[in-house]
Amino acid sequence: MTKTVITGADAGLGFSFVKQYAQAGHEVLAGCLSPHLGQIAELAQTVSNIAPLKLDVTSNSSIAAFMDQMKDEPVGLLINNAGVHYRKWSVPEDVVFSDWEHTLQVNTLGPARVSFAMRGNLARAGQSKLVTISSDWGSVTKHPGTAYDYCSSKAAVNSLMRGMAQNWVKDGITVLMVHPGWTRTSMGGEDAPATADENAEAVCAVIDNITQKDNGRFVDNQGNDMPW
Repeated sequence: MTKTVITGADAGLGFSFVKQYAQAGHEVLAGCLSPHLGQIAELAQTVSNIAPLKLDVTSNSSIAAFMDQMKDEPVGLLINNAGVHYRKWSVPEDVVFSDWEHTLQVNTLGPARVSFAMRGNLARAGQSKLVTISSDWGSVTKHPGTAYDYCSSKAAVNSLMRGMAQNWVKDGITVLMVHPGWTRTSMGGEDAPATADENAEAVCAVIDNITQKDNGRFVDNQGNDMPW
């Protein structure tokens, strides 16, 4: 049974990824801010291959505690999904700098912290996949001219993962960045054209089909290359 770790699994896309991979027979470790509350806790009571675990990707001590439970177990798939996006349509120059700093902590340094901590687990799986949920707004070419905080955090995580792809391929780790599509969640809003389940299903199909030749790519939820 493939062991899969998903961050930001409490709600939205993360929760949909948990359902998708549990249904596919993976042993899912669901990293959550509140693992004993809400829909993730309810699901885990009825689905035996889901384990909600406390994980704050901005906290070194939280990640260390998470890794204490992981120990040296091999991990076949890590999905860095946890993310935040504040004041989406506000005037970009009115950004709250403390929010910007927190956005970078979650969206950029969070994937770094978790991935670095789990490198050994991914390597022990033989051929593993490290997937980071990015965004079309992380494309410098397609910058929307707003949300400087969010866009810069996603562009930065793309750069980080691109570099890791070069260095970690020798460990059998394939690194991929995926724009999941505009999603009808608390972050994406009610006007988004697709539900979390729909876009998660599309992303999972992309993940299932990637091989080492895809290492370091930035793609959309159909597997097409995104502009940097």
